[in-house]
Amino acid sequence: MTRQGESGEQRYTAPGYERVEPRATYAPWQGDKRFHEVNVITREQTLVDLYRSYELWQLAAEACKVPGDILEVGVWRGGTGALIAARIAERAPDRTVYLADTFRGVVKAGPKDQYYRGGEHANASPEDVQRLVDRLELGNVKILSGVFPDDTAHEVASAQISMCHIDVDVYQGAREVTEWVWPRLPVGGIVVYDDYGFYGCEGVTTYVDEVAHLADRVRVHNLNGHAVFVKTV
Repeated sequence: MTRQGESGEQRYTAPGYERVEPRATYAPWQGDKRFHEVNVITREQTLVDLYRSYELWQLAAEACKVPGDILEVGVWRGGTGALIAARIAERAPDRTVYLADTFRGVVKAGPKDQYYRGGEHANASPEDVQRLVDRLELGNVKILSGVFPDDTAHEVASAQISMCHIDVDVYQGAREVTEWVWPRLPVGGIVVYDDYGFYGCEGVTTYVDEVAHLADRVRVHNLNGHAVFVKTV
């Protein structure tokens, strides 16, 4: 999160935070016709920017190289989940994409979260997500309504998860989803954390940094607001 100054300038108010502007110029999404076709439909239903959206699109394809279904926790109106599901439908149509959300906003905010108190981003519903899924004619999606893993993990039939996108904004939520999904990842399985490194989401950054040293994973942080773990053992 950022705070908006009276002049319109975004201000970053915590030590260790500044506006990061990588200067690479390669833009592979420009030549990706199918991504554009899907993104033009999904982009209004997500708070995730183009760069992270395209990374999810690419990582979904990579996840098809290892066994397992796909899980997203923190769906909001379904933009990134539908984007991922569209990619999976092309590459591995037999796999299920599980989209899990409380649909009553952020839960499990705690002392390690500086901004979130609970209930934020409650302006979404399962019906919003289903409409988007239907518009894209996706038959590989299952929507899970409730707190994950507490309420809905039993609805995930998969023995393995090849990719998990975690967009829960807070420390405890990120931790509990990771602890549930990690034993279900094959070697090469992917966990993507949204909001890593964003001011206001320090809890997610704290959690990722706490476990990044573990020997069963490698971390990739490319300064776009994602942290990615790949399981190695």
